[in-house]
Amino acid sequence: MQVNLDPKTAALLILHWQNELVKPGGHVSTPLPEIIAASGTIQRLQNALQASRETGALVIYVNASHRKGYPEVPRIPAPLAAGLVQSNAFIRGTWGAQVIDELEPQEDEIEIANFSTSAFIYTELDLILRNSGVTTVALAGLATNWVVESTARDALNRGYAVWTLADCCHGSSTEAHEYCVKNTLPMLGVVCDAADYAEALHL
Repeated sequence: MQVNLDPKTAALLILHWQNELVKPGGHVSTPLPEIIAASGTIQRLQNALQASRETGALVIYVNASHRKGYPEVPRIPAPLAAGLVQSNAFIRGTWGAQVIDELEPQEDEIEIANFSTSAFIYTELDLILRNSGVTTVALAGLATNWVVESTARDALNRGYAVWTLADCCHGSSTEAHEYCVKNTLPMLGVVCDAADYAEALHL
């Protein structure tokens, strides 16, 4: 993939790569831990992260993060939010809300608390990106059909170029992931692999 990506104007957004979703023993009951463990996805994302750090691209972690009692959730929540509250997942300060050890943020890297399916809604993400001179965002997240697609849509609508690292994402199901990768995300920007992203940064 011979496309140049200027690391000075690029940011890697690591979306919801947290223990709650990735590791066994979390409050969220999904097949993701087993699927991710067998897929090699973490290693690919580690490579994309390393390439970002080596070239000076901005790295931002966007983490699902709620206070006890979920005051960020409407009193009459939609089914997705209702399931979150019922599970008691992603409470700040808990193991489940922490970024997985394999992708541990460095001291100078930014972590943003996220309350919705988009990394841009009610967060300081847009402010930080613009103040940093970022014009392209690369997305790697869980789940493809939720936070990744929602963030891609909002990034596009705010004027950012969007790259989705498809092999660093998983959906709520294989079918949901594949639909987004084949149909929705290509309409919003570049869909590529972690290796393509790393190569583009180093060109």
